[in-house]
Amino acid sequence: MNRIKAISTTPSGQQAASLYQQAQRHLQEGNSHQARSLFQESIKLQPDFALSYQGLGQIWRSQGKLSSSLRCYLKVLELQPDLISADFFLDLGSEFAENNQINEAIICYNQALKITPNHPKSYLNLGVMWRKKGELDKAVALYQKAITLEPHLHLAYFNLGNIFLEQELLNDAIIAYLQTLMIHPYFESAYRNLGQALIRLERIDEAFCCAIHIITDSLLKYFIPSISHEDISSKFTTYRHSKYIEINLKSSVKLLPPKNPDSSLHSSFNWQVYHNPETFVTWIPSGRAWGDSYSTAAINSQGRFIDELCQGSASTLAISQKLPPATPLEGTTAFLSVRGGNTYYHWMADLLPRLKLLQLADIKLPEIDYFVVNSRHLPFQRETLDLLGIPIHKIIENSHFPHIQTPHLVVPSLPGDVGLMSPWTCQFLRESFLDKAVAQGLQTPERIYISRRHASYRRILNEEETIARLSPYGFVPIVLESLSFLEQVALFANAKAIIAPHGAGLTNTLFCKPGTQLIEIFSPDMVSVNYWLVSNIIGLGYSYLIGESLEEYKTHTSIPRRYYNHPLYEDIVVNLDSLVHIMHFSGMI
Repeated sequence: MNRIKAISTTPSGQQAASLYQQAQRHLQEGNSHQARSLFQESIKLQPDFALSYQGLGQIWRSQGKLSSSLRCYLKVLELQPDLISADFFLDLGSEFAENNQINEAIICYNQALKITPNHPKSYLNLGVMWRKKGELDKAVALYQKAITLEPHLHLAYFNLGNIFLEQELLNDAIIAYLQTLMIHPYFESAYRNLGQALIRLERIDEAFCCAIHIITDSLLKYFIPSISHEDISSKFTTYRHSKYIEINLKSSVKLLPPKNPDSSLHSSFNWQVYHNPETFVTWIPSGRAWGDSYSTAAINSQGRFIDELCQGSASTLAISQKLPPATPLEGTTAFLSVRGGNTYYHWMADLLPRLKLLQLADIKLPEIDYFVVNSRHLPFQRETLDLLGIPIHKIIENSHFPHIQTPHLVVPSLPGDVGLMSPWTCQFLRESFLDKAVAQGLQTPERIYISRRHASYRRILNEEETIARLSPYGFVPIVLESLSFLEQVALFANAKAIIAPHGAGLTNTLFCKPGTQLIEIFSPDMVSVNYWLVSNIIGLGYSYLIGESLEEYKTHTSIPRRYYNHPLYEDIVVNLDSLVHIMHFSGMI
């Protein structure tokens, strides 16, 4: 208001101030048209009235007339610089950038730097704009300036890597992407582009690891020579150096071979016995924990990572000096997050059974102050936690707080080998949920085909033809995403025959009755034993079918083919005659 008082010393100034105040009232009431006219009249009476330019600029911006808005704000900056911050011009520049108005965005970012010369994000965004204009050297210099000012600015490293990748400076690109992931370990685009750079260098194995979000120690040591094996190993220790209790749940599962017509089975099914590994619970005073979609770690008060409690790219986490600071949590915190904890299978197989380990260690769950999980935004996450009696106010989500610190950290081991269930995990899940699902009394089909039509990968490309072929045998197509958690449990509990492509939905086979028949469909380069093992534990009749080679398959498919960077995600084409043959051989029909 000081500016209003300052111009009110003349009759025209007093009138301009009055018009400005009227315009503000109209603006608050949503009458932008009248407000705009009053601001314009105010400016005619008092051409140096910065507040009216600011109000007019606000209206133009809200109406999407960004160029007109920018002219007003530049006038404000000329008349009264203290009215506008660097962040304001940064935001306005981003609006121009979204509309591909590159020159105007550059003006905004430059203005931000005039206001605050050492503004890292302005240098970053300015670099993005100059890259779009093809000025790569200028963009590189701007990114490097941003990094100098803010070493934790992951997007500066990422964009730098993108330019190096474009210029075929592959080693430099890889280093930039690794630096990105040391700051933001779950940045999907950095993994993807890192994989592309490695493929161009013909480092295929490491590229495949990146495709499933794992950075190998060999990759770190090769491209960051200052890191040695000793540097990495010195960051790790064993749970046996902490307070712990071993929980003896070891058992063995005799594995019956799949019931397939072929005399020779796929090599993945050569196992005869599965021994599930040791389990334990450990207590870490003044401990920290990291959890994201791809990596997890428990860290002691000396900053050393507990080797047996790490998953994913733990070495990258351990050597990084740029992780975001830990969020403090008071009291006792149970860390449950697992790699892949936002997927149904790993949530069920790896995360939830850790609650049982806590109970077996004589830890009373109501006495735990916080339970750290990957997230609870997905329906199955919310439903299962609620059914297990975990109060919502005690749940901490790594999706919001990836790095936590607590005076009393308790961490159960993984229930077993990653991705493989054991008899006790199946028993725990069946005891926890099966009766609740059956009690609903739902009427569900006995023969089901599980569709992945809405999935982003590993879909049956000729699904319409597959469903049409199965329909005469009584199979009903089911999209599991349309069902609640307990509805899925009930569906599988009532099923007598199941046909499905490999996918998380088959986790529910652990709720089936013994004797239920299952045919699992794989792509040629991706065969998994997850549900074969579950079938042996529960007593299901298991068979499998490997899909056709997509390179040789020329017939039109009902779903367009996509291309993926790892066989894990590859789509599938079903040979329908082979499928019916296996159905006959297994006794399903």
